[in-house]
Amino acid sequence: LFTSMPNTTFSQNNGVIAMTKCASRRAGIATGFWLIIMGVFAKIAGVITSIPDCVLGGMTIFLFANVLISGITLFGELNLKSRRIRFISVLSMCVGVGVTVWP
Repeated sequence: LFTSMPNTTFSQNNGVIAMTKCASRRAGIATGFWLIIMGVFAKIAGVITSIPDCVLGGMTIFLFANVLISGITLFGELNLKSRRIRFISVLSMCVGVGVTVWP
């Protein structure tokens, strides 16, 4: 749907939910509706595309920093004495860091 894969997850939504405390499905549908409307009308799309790259980069860094902090907060609540939880945590970190080190 709209050039997106059906099994795509958008982790930046976790950062937005942590920041706004709004996880309503209706809010997500309304946001999607407005984004489609703004993309269809050329004047509004022109205003959005005129946003400088450095502003979008700063917003992206801020958003993914929120995702990181949410993950660290969730990781702090784990019982690390459990071998199973330690194994899952280490494996996920190895895959995450391994992809950035060896693409």
